[in-house]
Amino acid sequence: MRLSPRRHEFICVFLLGAGTLFLYLSYSVQAFIGENVIHTISERYPGRIFRLAGYYGQAIHYTAFAISSLITPSIQTYVRSKWILAMGSLLFALYYVGFVQVNSIYFFISQALMGIGYSFYNNGEGAYLSEHSSSETVESNTGIETAVGHSSMFVGGGALALIFYLISPSKSSGEIATQSYTDTQIRLIYGTLLGLNMMSFVIFACLPTKEYDSIASTSPTVIPSLRKQFGKFPSTFTFVSTKRQSYWQGEVCLLESSARKFKSAMKEVNMLLLLPFFGYMGLIVSFLIGVYPTTLAFTESLKSDVYIVALYSVGAGTAEIFGGVVLRRILLKFKDWGLVMMISTHFLAVSTALILVLLSVPEMATIQPTNEPTLLIKPSRVIVVIIGFLLGMGDFTITTGRAVICQVAVPKARMQVFSMSRLYQVSCDDQAALFFPCLSTFDLCVLACAFLFLTPYMKTTYWVIVLGFFLITGSTTFGIVAKRTAHLRRNVVSPCEDAKSKDRGETADA
Repeated sequence: MRLSPRRHEFICVFLLGAGTLFLYLSYSVQAFIGENVIHTISERYPGRIFRLAGYYGQAIHYTAFAISSLITPSIQTYVRSKWILAMGSLLFALYYVGFVQVNSIYFFISQALMGIGYSFYNNGEGAYLSEHSSSETVESNTGIETAVGHSSMFVGGGALALIFYLISPSKSSGEIATQSYTDTQIRLIYGTLLGLNMMSFVIFACLPTKEYDSIASTSPTVIPSLRKQFGKFPSTFTFVSTKRQSYWQGEVCLLESSARKFKSAMKEVNMLLLLPFFGYMGLIVSFLIGVYPTTLAFTESLKSDVYIVALYSVGAGTAEIFGGVVLRRILLKFKDWGLVMMISTHFLAVSTALILVLLSVPEMATIQPTNEPTLLIKPSRVIVVIIGFLLGMGDFTITTGRAVICQVAVPKARMQVFSMSRLYQVSCDDQAALFFPCLSTFDLCVLACAFLFLTPYMKTTYWVIVLGFFLITGSTTFGIVAKRTAHLRRNVVSPCEDAKSKDRGETADA
């Protein structure tokens, strides 16, 4: 049976979402428990790895991601998006393999490779969507991919609970379950994560490549077969014929033009105003994924609750789903005030979460295991789920807000599509758009890296103060840009659609 173009698109996008789900499922689970696992190994085998290597590994991961994000878009000229996704998945797999026998050098190298893999995935995801979406279906396809692929925190919480249930000692054995792991448990956990990650590789490698009237198909860029792509690599470095020289001279001119637009975008008032917002986003995501889950393992009163991290993940994932299904529709009704209401919701959710963190997390729990009392609230499952929900709501609102604001902050370098969950899709006709998401990503990662390297000195109060300061600053500048660009958001049209409109006009004139 021959599939209609729309049904073919749906299958492609659904498979992309399924691959994303398995990739992020492993990624989010390891982020939640990574520092605790490393701390356990460092105590059991002194000298093998530094006890805070999990935090430093995240910093290296973000650094590699930021730097490689400036380079990986160019690779799409030679490699199909499905293979970029598959390569990214393989780089993730190298990290999980290292937990068979943890080694400090391999751990940090694999963190850097995973950062590169993440940038591969980011570019491949947006490119594949553009290859299998028309200008009329790109929004709905993005929604489908987001709904399937970016529910990993909710699914990851369930997966964590199942893993902990299977590896925890039975009551009849008389052993006490804790959040410290044996070597066998560590291998079982990361072996499971490796298996889930390899499922994403298989799905990405098997993604259909046939295109219909897609956004990418209207681009002059032609991507050859995989064999031809690899055959082109030698000619990348040797310019033999005049034709090749002319081609590469044109490419250099295009890159120079893009670089000029990139520098111009950096000088835009809106871009400068958004820098604190992007930096804050890096901090809050680091706290959401790495720092707060680690405090749950380092708090003595929660140490025997093996399901506490899973419950936190479910709470955050529930907020993401609630935001996509309910909150997003409500905020759309505010029209010009939608972004202001969104950042206001974010401010309320995160500020409440930070107050609860300050009152319920021991001062040293961000750094080491501690049995010291909290300021006011006793840590419990209920408090953890509430904080998880509030931080998840904060993550949803900030990524959705970034998705919209990046389209209109610098119109000459706007995205064609920017999904509600950190997904950006670069317009095929506007090469300057390649650099704008990289700029925000670079700024986002640099600040996160700086504070992750300072983690040994960042007590709970320090984290709350820093996050509170950047929350106020970032939310304020975001609100200013939202008001400055309200008139632009009424007519946000992708560059490809602009080009099509011009083509129709020229055809009519003819």
